[in-house]
Amino acid sequence: MHRLLACVSCLAHMVFVGFTVIGGFLAWLVPALLVPHLAAAAWGGRMAITRAACPLSRIENWARRRAGKPQLHERGFVAHYFEGKVYPARWARKVEVAVGGLVVSSWAVLAAR
Repeated sequence: MHRLLACVSCLAHMVFVGFTVIGGFLAWLVPALLVPHLAAAAWGGRMAITRAACPLSRIENWARRRAGKPQLHERGFVAHYFEGKVYPARWARKVEVAVGGLVVSSWAVLAAR
């Protein structure tokens, strides 16, 4: 049961991160997604700036511990699943800035429409 919860929390996290990154572009097609995307981007931006512990990371870590699996990276979900796998860990801050720019540019295009 704990492995399932760890997987579900990981999947929820992946969906949230994906929506945070591309949700502004999705709002071009479905304008009703703009407000949820603003909320997701605000939360994601807050997490990137403050390095606060994410509730989904806490749930996943709890479930992983109970399932006998190793914890997420000490810096959290993105560091665990993306840094060093999708891009080099030394690029972490640059990737965060690029993603932030991508999000803001999606809003700029939406506002210009």
